[in-house]
Amino acid sequence: MPTFFNNYFQTNDFIPHGHCYLWQTGLVWLHIISDAAIALAYYSIPFLLIYFISKRKDVPFNGVFLLFGAFIIACGTGHLMEIWTLWHPDYWIAGALKALTAIISIYTAFALIDLMPQALTLPSPSQLEAINRALSTEIVERKRIEKELRLAEEIAQNSSQAKSEFLANMSHELRTPLNGILGYTQILQRTESLSEKGRKGVGVIYQCGSHLLTLINDVLDLSKIEARKLELHPVDFFLPSFLDSVTEICRIRAEQKVIAFDVQLDPNLPTGIHGDEKRLRQVLINLLSNAIKFTNQGNVTFKVQVIEQELKTNEKTNYKIRFEVIDTGTGIIPEQAEKIFQPFEQVGNQKRQSEGTGLGLAISQKIVLLMGGQIQVQSELGKGSTFWFEAKFSESKDWAKVSRIVEQGTIIGYQGQRRTILIADDKWENRSVIVNLLEPVGFIVVEATHGQEGWEQAIAHKPDLIITDLVMPILDGFEFISRLRKSENFKDITVIASSASVFAADQYKSIDLGADAFLPKPVEAEALLEMLRQFLQLEWIFDGKVDAIKKIQQGDLDQKNEIISPADEILQQLLELIQDGDIQKVLELAEQLSASDEKLNIFAQHLSQLASNFQLKRLETFVGQYIN
Repeated sequence: MPTFFNNYFQTNDFIPHGHCYLWQTGLVWLHIISDAAIALAYYSIPFLLIYFISKRKDVPFNGVFLLFGAFIIACGTGHLMEIWTLWHPDYWIAGALKALTAIISIYTAFALIDLMPQALTLPSPSQLEAINRALSTEIVERKRIEKELRLAEEIAQNSSQAKSEFLANMSHELRTPLNGILGYTQILQRTESLSEKGRKGVGVIYQCGSHLLTLINDVLDLSKIEARKLELHPVDFFLPSFLDSVTEICRIRAEQKVIAFDVQLDPNLPTGIHGDEKRLRQVLINLLSNAIKFTNQGNVTFKVQVIEQELKTNEKTNYKIRFEVIDTGTGIIPEQAEKIFQPFEQVGNQKRQSEGTGLGLAISQKIVLLMGGQIQVQSELGKGSTFWFEAKFSESKDWAKVSRIVEQGTIIGYQGQRRTILIADDKWENRSVIVNLLEPVGFIVVEATHGQEGWEQAIAHKPDLIITDLVMPILDGFEFISRLRKSENFKDITVIASSASVFAADQYKSIDLGADAFLPKPVEAEALLEMLRQFLQLEWIFDGKVDAIKKIQQGDLDQKNEIISPADEILQQLLELIQDGDIQKVLELAEQLSASDEKLNIFAQHLSQLASNFQLKRLETFVGQYIN
């Protein structure tokens, strides 16, 4: 091996290559210039390849370019070696260089063979031109389609707006006669002596009218959803009272069908939450009503539980609450379960399908989606169904304070001596609403759990005003009101009846027995405070400033002078309507007066306010004082 390397660099045995050209000057320079030019050209190619690779790193065969560059450099070096051997006979080195060039060239050839199929797939210039033409055509077509879509969208929006306006107008037109139908059926049920057949007939009219009103409301809600105008309006509200009002409404329906109604509330539920009270009630009543409607025997269970709590930085807690309705009804098959959330889709037998619009679950699903959840269903035919959804609500610790915010500001007190309010209700959550609303503004609130206790508390505390529930144990609200009116000490005390009953007959009955007004549950703080202001002639204190609220009292001559009343014939017509108990007609006439003359606005507003609260006695006195 050492001998080989010694021979490798040994040049004594060879003569320079120039001797082959007989050292003819012209021939030597010809070879020198030619080999140098070829070497220079060869060396320039790799630099160009390296520049190309640096600029086009996306090319998939850069390795072949590098091999080709090495091959070119080897070839260029071989030509320089040809010049060197003219004077220096280093033929072993020249041969080794040629061998290296051969190896690189063979490796490059194999790499090219491997690369050839991939290179052949590259599009030719003509193909690229055809692709560009196709892309240009596609872009033009897409722009045309986008323009048509924009035009179609504008047409659809205009159509949707026109439909919404049409539905709103139709709703108003349909509600006007419906109010008359429903109002007069209630008056007939309350005031007229009807035969059994007549009573049933009037009941059918009322049920059909109520059903038609539900249809109108459902279609309007669906229209809002389609127009993407259905929005949530979250408020702070008292959760226990809210759940109680929902369950009481549905419990009545369950009792009518003689099925058990079980309510299971998580003890960890927050007291106050921030959410859309109206829409949440709509969803829960829809799910519970469906469960009751499709259950003939067994029971319906309503579960509300906290499944997740998250403490926020402002020391308030976010609650994830699960609402679940379980029934032992008819159940549905999986194919039907996929359709029930689509508009106008109904399942079950034909009789039950005729009882609804097929919109309730579709609307409820949209509302729950806005709340960030989704209604789920699990059902087995013949064994029952379970519907549930989960939604997040933030805790509200100041729900009572927020409820006292009116147009003039936050009510923090009232002028004059402290007043005592007696609240009789067997549900602690309902009493708690009143206590939390009234005690912070200076009222003394006395609680009673039933009518008998309310009677005893009334004797002991001599309250200025009494709020009583209608359905209570031992002594119910009707008997309590009757006893108060028969008593010499309490015959003139203001009594407000309050109930979650869906039956208007209960409201009229409480008024007939002597209640001055009716307060529906769940209690709306603004309505309650306004009733107290009227009946107790209060002047609220707002945020540290004394601001006298405009008062309209029946015997206030100064205020009477500020009110402009209509003509005597209209007053006489109003008085006759009030004596007939036609509240709906009174409200319509008040609206007509307000629209006809701005000077009658105050009179019309007070008329509407008294009529809306069924204050018939005060209505009669108020109108009577302006006659003649």
